[in-house]
Parts: sequence; structure tokens; C-alpha cells
Amino acid sequence: MPRRHALWLATLLSAGCVAPAPEAGVPSSLPRAAEVAPAEPAPTETHVPFAIPTIAFPQRGPVEMDPRVPGKFYCRYGGAGIAGCTDQCENLGDPLACSTLALTYRTGGPDSEVPVDLPRARALYVRACRDGDAVACTYLGRMLASGAGGPAEPAFARTLLDAVCAQAERFKDPSQQHNVRMACDELAQIERMKRWTATVTSASGLSGVAPGSRCTVSVTAEDGRCRAHVQCESHALYAGGNFPCTGAGASLSGGESMTTASDGDAAIAIDTAARTLTLRDDERGDLGAFTIAATIDAPP
Repeated sequence: MPRRHALWLATLLSAGCVAPAPEAGVPSSLPRAAEVAPAEPAPTETHVPFAIPTIAFPQRGPVEMDPRVPGKFYCRYGGAGIAGCTDQCENLGDPLACSTLALTYRTGGPDSEVPVDLPRARALYVRACRDGDAVACTYLGRMLASGAGGPAEPAFARTLLDAVCAQAERFKDPSQQHNVRMACDELAQIERMKRWTATVTSASGLSGVAPGSRCTVSVTAEDGRCRAHVQCESHALYAGGNFPCTGAGASLSGGESMTTASDGDAAIAIDTAARTLTLRDDERGDLGAFTIAATIDAPP
């Protein structure tokens, strides 16, 4: 999203993501931030209804410069761009850089340059969303709804995404409108999301996960595909991957048998009617080789 639109979204978010309807005559294109009065300070963490983890950035290495813009850091997804994104996010406060860095830590980068770090990704999305990056708000909403990288906050996720989605018509440029409408699409996904808890019955290869450990399972089913997030204790075992599935809710079943070496994430099998869940991965996965089996808890 162009930075000239950051001010109104930052104001929207600092108000708890519930903003009044735009007044008649408000232009859809606002001046750049440098041309208007400074915005109010961002709210403190106590005003945010979910935990924001402390971000501990790695020691910075050589910063790659953008050859097209002398003196400007070059921020790109993964690879050598990690150092540039870190500096541009931390030192220049660029929300797009923070969002790009969050994407890297959420996925590990296109070539697994860094270990997946969902709490760090979530905190970076909070920062970028507060500063007006609509794409960051969308992915933050996804993580809040599923509990990725921190406590699940589905109600706040809906409020956040609904507030951003409501602004889509203010943008006439198709690419800008697309970025905001991503929040509308994600909101629709969350409305279809089902969540369960599960209890581990057997486990190997995961520190801190043993029989009796607790897991959360979030699944959205649509057109024969499921998107899932599975977290057991502090480990994200399946972080937003997709697999073929049938049914929904109490009669959902599906999975895929390929591990990280084949398709980039763990193998999974779920059957909510039988109340079974299994996951496994090979040594190339972010958590190394592991296998778990769990029983999905009966609904209350």
C-alpha cells in the first residue's frame, strides 16, 4: 500500500479498529505523511487486546543497498534482503519493510533462509498494521484468528478485518483496492473457520510435547481444500498449509502424506468424526523430524 494512505489506516487502528464512517467529501487520496501534522502516538501495548511478543532481532550483517535509489536500503522477501528489511523497518519505520520482514519470519523465506518464528512475525505484523499496511493487517487477522504466534483472538481478528475491509471503496486504483479487499477475503475465510482442541497420545522428536500435551487446531474448508494451523504447546506443527479434504465441521476428513522435503511442510491427517489427528515431518522441517498423534477433544 502506498505510504500516503498510511495515516488514515493508522488512525483507524489506534482507535481499536473501529472507526466512524468517512465524512462526506473526504478525498480518497490523502497527502503524504510528510505534508500533514504528525499523527497521535501509537497506543501502548495495554490498549491492544492481545499479547505482543518482544522482538529480539538478530545481529545485523552487511546491508545491501538498492542500486536504483542511492542511499536507500533494499528490502525484499528473504535472502540478502533480510538485513535491509530489518534496518528499514527498525531505523526508518517503513511499514512495508516491517510487513515484508514479517512474511520472511512467517514462512522462513523462499529458500528457508531463517527459522520460522511466528511470534516475531506476529509482532512485526502488529507494527506494520498499526502504521497502515493493509496487507499486514490481513495476515495479522489470520494469525489472530488461528492462534498462530500467540493467543487466539478470533473476535478481535474479525473486528480488525471488518474495519479494514470497509475502506475498500475509498480506493480507485485497482492494486490499492486489491490490497484492502484482501481483508474482506480473509474475513470470509475466518467466518468459515472451525477450531478444536486436541490431546497428544504419542509424540517423538519435539521438545516439550509428550502424551497429555495440549494442541489447538484451526481449519477452514472450501471447495475440497482445507487450510489449517496446528499448534502443540509452543510448537507450530502446521502453519497455514493446504491439503485436500472432504466434509466440514464434525464430519471433516483429509490430509496429505508429503513432508517438508517434498512440499515444504509437514504431513497431516485429520478426521473429526473419528477424532484423530496425526502429523509428521522429516529432518528438513523447521522443527526437525517428528511424529505426533492426538485425539481431538469431544465438543462441549
